[in-house]
Amino acid sequence: MNYYYKYHFYAIQGGKKIKFYVCANNIYSAYSKVNKLYPEAEKIQMLHTERI
Repeated sequence: MNYYYKYHFYAIQGGKKIKFYVCANNIYSAYSKVNKLYPEAEKIQMLHTERI
């Protein structure tokens, strides 16, 4: 059984706080998607996770 999760993050980039989420089936693929979306972010932190 393979579950998908919705990982909620926020990133600080250029002094702005951006809230967003990515859908992935594990935390490693979620972080790789986040690093592709915001490569020049000063800080990226996960807020919470929910299963879809």
